Amino acid sequence: MIRFSGYVIVFDIACLILAGVPLYLLAGPEVFLPIPVALVITTVLAIASFYPFVRMSGGSMNRYMTAMLIAMFIRMIFIGVSVVVVFVFTELNQIGFTVALLFSYICKSAFETYILTR
Repeated sequence: MIRFSGYVIVFDIACLILAGVPLYLLAGPEVFLPIPVALVITTVLAIASFYPFVRMSGGSMNRYMTAMLIAMFIRMIFIGVSVVVVFVFTELNQIGFTVALLFSYICKSAFETYILTR
């Protein structure tokens, strides 16, 4: 679990350097600021949904499917609440935030799948 968290944080730092710095230099802070917010949201999401897999993956297929459904439920609730909070209570660029959130979510889901199948 701690190893996965470290990998996710290293991934976030790499994304900030590879995507965030050029966007900051080209478009300014208005486009850059949604990127770290989206990365933090998806990091919390990935770590929170990874826990049921680690906890329940050692048993039967029923336990694995239960873990998958619990993780999916956690993801749906958390992503919905976080998007509403960001859109209603902040002045972030909504398009930039949505694009950063989708990109980060897809990349971290692929990364999580890779770690789980290893």
